[in-house]
Amino acid sequence: MRISPPNWTAICTDMLDERLPHDTDAFRARYRAGISRWYNPWLHGGFVLLFGSAVMAWLLGRIDGLNGWEWLALPTGLIIFSWGEYTVHRTFGHHKYRIGALFYKRHTGDHHSFFVDAKMPYGEARDWRVILFPAWLIVLFSGALVPAYWLLAKFNGDAAALFCATLLGGYLTYEVFHACEHLPPQHPLARLPWIRHMRRLHQLHHRRDLMQSYNFNLVFPLMDWLRGTLYWEPETPPTR
Repeated sequence: MRISPPNWTAICTDMLDERLPHDTDAFRARYRAGISRWYNPWLHGGFVLLFGSAVMAWLLGRIDGLNGWEWLALPTGLIIFSWGEYTVHRTFGHHKYRIGALFYKRHTGDHHSFFVDAKMPYGEARDWRVILFPAWLIVLFSGALVPAYWLLAKFNGDAAALFCATLLGGYLTYEVFHACEHLPPQHPLARLPWIRHMRRLHQLHHRRDLMQSYNFNLVFPLMDWLRGTLYWEPETPPTR
């Protein structure tokens, strides 16, 4: 019997209509059933952190000594990463373009179906598959930074190394923060002040009526603030 693939365009369109009910538990069950039995969440997360940290250590090891204006590579890298995070998330994560169709499917189709504002925590370690980027992406991202470093190093090697290491550090911080934003609320990391603040912003982003318009930064809401897409409302205390 031939099984037709899911119509992701229809699924994502339905998600954007807050009037339609969405059965999060049923989607989670279907998604989990589709995860390969060979998938290891600890290997996934560990590889991303170890590979990214190794490349970042190599970049930092290229620095002989920073002087004066060379330190500007750090805030410049942070601002550029924040802009890139915001732009990719808002443009390709929530609007379907051919060039970013896979990301749209994984983000709006999978991630925003698996997590809604009323059900933000993951239930088991294998759920990391729908939180973390694919493991190969850290290799691709790092692979793009190495030639960028060699190119920029023609002008200033220390600043180039710091700039590229900052971008890679931003990627790893994004992965860690995003995972923390889907932790159970009683977890110690979820109670840290800044993470708690970003968890609330991310929870609001997962509201179906807000997800296309607000709170696209996950680590520091700089671009949301600059672009007027920062939305906040206090969390409603649980009723007794």
